[in-house]
Amino acid sequence: MGFLVPIILLVLCVLAYGLLIPTLGYYWDDWPYAWINHMYGPSGYPDFVALDRPHSAWIFMLVTAVLGEQPLGYHISSLLLFWLCAVLFWVLLRLLWPDHPQETLWAVLLFTIYPGFLGHPQAIIYNHHFAAMALYLFSFIGMFRAIQVSGEQGTFLRSAAWHLPALAALVLSQFTIEYFLGWEAVRPLAAWIALKPQKLDPNRRAGRAILHLYPYGLATLGFLVWRVFIFQFPTYQPVGTGTAEFSLLDWLSRTFTQFLEAVFAAWNRAVPQLSSGGFSRLFWITYLVLIASTTVLVLIALLLLRRRAENGTGGTEPTSHFSRQAGLLGLVGLAFAGWPFWLTDLTINIRSPFNSRFTMAFMPWIALFFTAFLHWFSRIRSGWVRVLNLVLIALVVGGSAGYQYWNANFYRNEWLVTQRYFQQMVRRIPDLAPGTTLVINDLRALSLYQDDSLTAILNWTFDPENTDREMAYMVHYLSVRLGRQLPALAPGLPIDHQIRSQHFSGSTDQLLVVYYQPPGCLRVLDYAHPDRLAEDFPGGMLPALPLSKPGLIITDPAAPAVPPLHLFEETGSETWCLYFEQADLAAQQGDWALVANLGDEALELDDQSNEVSELFVFVEGYLRMGRMGRAKDLSETLSVQSDGYYDAVFCGLWQELAVELGEDFSRDFGLAPIFERYCSTTSPCP
Repeated sequence: MGFLVPIILLVLCVLAYGLLIPTLGYYWDDWPYAWINHMYGPSGYPDFVALDRPHSAWIFMLVTAVLGEQPLGYHISSLLLFWLCAVLFWVLLRLLWPDHPQETLWAVLLFTIYPGFLGHPQAIIYNHHFAAMALYLFSFIGMFRAIQVSGEQGTFLRSAAWHLPALAALVLSQFTIEYFLGWEAVRPLAAWIALKPQKLDPNRRAGRAILHLYPYGLATLGFLVWRVFIFQFPTYQPVGTGTAEFSLLDWLSRTFTQFLEAVFAAWNRAVPQLSSGGFSRLFWITYLVLIASTTVLVLIALLLLRRRAENGTGGTEPTSHFSRQAGLLGLVGLAFAGWPFWLTDLTINIRSPFNSRFTMAFMPWIALFFTAFLHWFSRIRSGWVRVLNLVLIALVVGGSAGYQYWNANFYRNEWLVTQRYFQQMVRRIPDLAPGTTLVINDLRALSLYQDDSLTAILNWTFDPENTDREMAYMVHYLSVRLGRQLPALAPGLPIDHQIRSQHFSGSTDQLLVVYYQPPGCLRVLDYAHPDRLAEDFPGGMLPALPLSKPGLIITDPAAPAVPPLHLFEETGSETWCLYFEQADLAAQQGDWALVANLGDEALELDDQSNEVSELFVFVEGYLRMGRMGRAKDLSETLSVQSDGYYDAVFCGLWQELAVELGEDFSRDFGLAPIFERYCSTTSPCP
């Protein structure tokens, strides 16, 4: 096959993972790692990763030294590293079964597009994981080649020349990340297959296998001793050792369910999505075209390879030993792949962009298991059954490639929302007093980010030159941190939060509540007007409002904060939310003339408010500037759009103004109909 299969795999990787790369950014832990590189350069990683994987800094230091701060380079390098993993997996399978080029291609195609893993766009983080996977696969290849050459005369040095780099790759991979530790259960079977051409009797074959396996077993044992007894468990704890009551039956049930989902249920995603799923029609059509074209290309490649095999130039007739051997390797790999996670009670979840990462350990063995089944099935009948196999593989690969493209588009959309979030934030918060904690709502629109991720962006935005271990700002999801790093919603309590090598010290006296629920705009909240909140405002955040201090916002700084513009796109045009943020800031400063002027401009936009409660600031601006007609019309608009939900608020707002400006004002502007309109009904608004 020469270079043909690597080229096929590269094309498949680009189709599945690469088409949207120019539109992707940073996600999840990408942000803290990118931020560390911004502050300290590559030399910051040893301290940053010391908590849980102290020997993993090398890969981050290497890639950041080469790629700098732009997301694009990391996405490309991540794709290439995963492609390298696919090529190494194919090389390993060709070594194991040189007479089965078709079946090894089936397996590597399934490996490449496995749809249970959702993390490909998390570029910086998975440079780390894919590098470790490639090293582990190379350790198998090196061991196999060492065993192969050991059957020849006078080849001790040649065998050692393979064993030594393979052993080094194994050690480096295990100490980098422990995800693939369960693969060691497969190594004895691979060694047994590698010794088959030497035609040894079973006893000598077993002895030779043990001799070759000994250094790998010793290295793995050394890693386990270090990991369990020396380094121990600084983050995740062994199952059953926590304070919560442990039920073995429940744990086994969860484990079995996770296993079934990772191995079998994930392939449901190969079925094309026949609705737009909330994305644009153009994207949906592109998705379907991608599935169809990928399916056709894969089918052509499979048929061409089959013809070569039938002509005797690319392989031989399938033999029964392949399905037995591949099935056994696949089953053993599947049986042990999940134990590094299950033994620390980590959940393998194919629906989570974060917890689906654990399926990486299953991917080669899932592919091998299903390939063994397809090979066995193709031996039942000849002719149409074998063609059916190829069609089925092409359909699964095409559908799964389409799903990975769909998944990448989900990441693309969240990247856009992230940029809007911080573009609006710096309009509303030009600068911020150091030591401030932002208390935020659960961001359903930013499910690919944790508050640690947002903390990195916040500090990069408001304190970009800082190179100190003490962070100036912190972001807390209230639902996650309350009772932990955020002790309670009471004044005067210390906030102490460590994020790996970085530390934050603050106080509940320096809190700012920020609410964001797209398509609504970002809101800085306090307890001044709790009756003007959105109807669906989460009740759990209400107790935090009295602690929120908008005075922490520096409203007129010499140099307003900006998000990292080399990462974010600059705002192309003024939008409703950007006008709203300016108006809300102006209202905080008491500049009602500016609020009214901004309202005039904002209300002329085609882009209008998607959250009617945002209109209050403009209503009040018009009222305080004496523009009663404009205030009346906008009040009516808000009342109609909210079905009268805020009528009681309008009653209070107009009455407050009448009291401030006196009875003559009320008479001159004829406010009696207004009071009758808004004060004569009972409103559900709190």
